[in-house]
Amino acid sequence: MTLSPALAAILACPQTGHALKQVEDQLVSEDGQHSYPLIDGIPWLIAHPRNSLLDWGAKLNHFQQTLLQEIALLERDSEDASAVFYSRVESLLQAKKDFLLEVTTLLEPLTRAKVASSETYSALRDIAPTTQNLLSYEANIYRDWQWGEEENQQSLELIKKVAPAKLGKLCVLGSGAGRLALDVHKHLDADLTVACDINPMFLLALNKMLRGESFFFTEFPLHPKITDYYAIKHQMQALTNVPEGFHLCFSDAAKPSFKKHSFDTVLTPWIIDIQPYEFSKFLSQLNQYLPIGGAWLNMGSLVFNQNRDSLCYSSDELVELAAKAGFELEELKKTEMPYLKSPYSAGYRMETVWSWQAVKRQHVDAEPELSTMPTWLIDTTVPVPVSDVILRESATSEFLANLYKQVDGKRSIQDIARYAAKKDSVDAQEMKQMLVQFFKMRQ
Repeated sequence: MTLSPALAAILACPQTGHALKQVEDQLVSEDGQHSYPLIDGIPWLIAHPRNSLLDWGAKLNHFQQTLLQEIALLERDSEDASAVFYSRVESLLQAKKDFLLEVTTLLEPLTRAKVASSETYSALRDIAPTTQNLLSYEANIYRDWQWGEEENQQSLELIKKVAPAKLGKLCVLGSGAGRLALDVHKHLDADLTVACDINPMFLLALNKMLRGESFFFTEFPLHPKITDYYAIKHQMQALTNVPEGFHLCFSDAAKPSFKKHSFDTVLTPWIIDIQPYEFSKFLSQLNQYLPIGGAWLNMGSLVFNQNRDSLCYSSDELVELAAKAGFELEELKKTEMPYLKSPYSAGYRMETVWSWQAVKRQHVDAEPELSTMPTWLIDTTVPVPVSDVILRESATSEFLANLYKQVDGKRSIQDIARYAAKKDSVDAQEMKQMLVQFFKMRQ
């Protein structure tokens, strides 16, 4: 499949910034050192593609193994289920089997992908964030394309209120299942839109619909209202009347895979709070997408996903951080709106959503070698630091190893509690209660 010339013209190697040329089903950097596959026709422009593909392949395998365990447990439970519960358990069992096939089929292009050229150094740094698994934000697919018309319309209206008169070339970073990106492209007349995400499930599903294909995908509401809502088989409909100029790209927002200053507008929906880097570093990367005068549009939460409280910034601090990164941030708009309000689920939440337009006033340098991985994991000759986590888990592992040695089919919980309490100098009665809870959770 040949890429659109308009898209091909702005793509760049996320490791070097060099231009890319298409060679069969690969995009190869001009120095010939880096190669990126086309997956179902979509560029996989994530730095060190072999490693990122292996990572997502591992996530798919973990999903499959977990679901197979759930299926086995449901099969066992269905044998003992009374008439009252049998119908629900059987329906849920079939739905889980269907979902396993649906996801495996959808992700099949990922498992066939190849990376042609050898890498020049270790790719360990470019695994997906640990908080991002295959089904992270899965509900967004159903919200975007099944039952979320209210939220989808509200999101589009928020963007309309902050968008410039002309979007020109638009990049949507963290586009998810793509509904907002497509709505903005349609209704705000972007000349070209590239919807980017790192999660293959989102873009492969959207790509099918854009190609005119329909397929089934099963939703499992978190808090189903009634028995019939434990599993909902949705038919994802083929999309029609899609304007020209709408493209997809597997790309990490913090590691641009486009030539510098290629876009007139960048949109970041629901991403700045969950991306893994310190916010000012992310902003320096965002600066690379736009020319002077370009517009950065945002909507979403400001509940930052950072381990250090000092890096979870307030809305007031955000304005100053944006200025240091070359952006003049105009008025922040605050709106209360529902989030993932499924008609099938008994629960949803209200979110404070922040939206704005910021204009780029000056260029700033990109962050060198942003990575979610520490140096000692990239360079395996560097000593592994003794962290608090390692110390805690080491102590826990030692305790569990000693505990399991006491389980010999002869000793009771009371016997084991006496031994453990004496060894660790704790109250025997308290240890007994803790062990009851411990073994209870493992039945």
